[in-house]
Amino acid sequence: MYVRTRRLGVAAVGLIAAAALVAGCQATPKTEAGATPSAAASSQAPTQASAADALSAATTKLKTTTAKITMTMGGTASMKATGSLDGPNKKAAMNMVIGAMGQNLTMDTVQIGDEVWLKYAGVPGLPKDWMHVDITKLGPNSTVRKSLEDPSFSENLLRSAAQVSWDGTNKVKGTLDMTKSPTMNPAAAAALGDKATAVPFTAAFDDQGRLVNMTVAVGEAVPQAGITDMVVAYSGFGEPVTVEKPAGKVIEAPVELLANL
Repeated sequence: MYVRTRRLGVAAVGLIAAAALVAGCQATPKTEAGATPSAAASSQAPTQASAADALSAATTKLKTTTAKITMTMGGTASMKATGSLDGPNKKAAMNMVIGAMGQNLTMDTVQIGDEVWLKYAGVPGLPKDWMHVDITKLGPNSTVRKSLEDPSFSENLLRSAAQVSWDGTNKVKGTLDMTKSPTMNPAAAAALGDKATAVPFTAAFDDQGRLVNMTVAVGEAVPQAGITDMVVAYSGFGEPVTVEKPAGKVIEAPVELLANL
């Protein structure tokens, strides 16, 4: 019974990963041939940088500041996440609540440098304590391993942006090729089907060129999945952020869990 329960828990972790399928991609921001800034944007700001360059610069800025993060997605696999980012010191903390199959699953994550700690609630068969993740035991395409490269939860994703163009003042639009994501969940990829290579997105910047809002139209791309678009927002730039190693009892993450991270 314990082994069966543990397997259910590991499966639930996979569900969490699927619901957060936009957590990271690997590619280089680019504007495909024929994609140019809109005429309206050009007339508003003749010296404005290219949309792709502005998007790249905006995400890079997240490495140089602190910020608050929120991520939301509704529907049959709802998600609500809140967290803090300390880009210069490579620290991040996130609380994520996933609603699926009539259950609420909670995951807390703390990243400090190259170390990660996880804590789950509502996931059967997994320890309730904080778990330290041995990065050396993760596979090369591990979601957690890739997250170490991008505690902002957006930079790696937006590196796959294509057909990037201005969509008014301080806002761009384009598509994301989700097939290039090393963290793409197979079930999510199957749901997206042939639309996986061109999922629409928009991103907005503040007057200092920082990314403040991003919407990924996963709901629009797969309406049959019954989910809404994912929205990621950043605020509180430069404000103090405290991200510390979890206190109390900490155990090493089980081998079965590591295989699914």
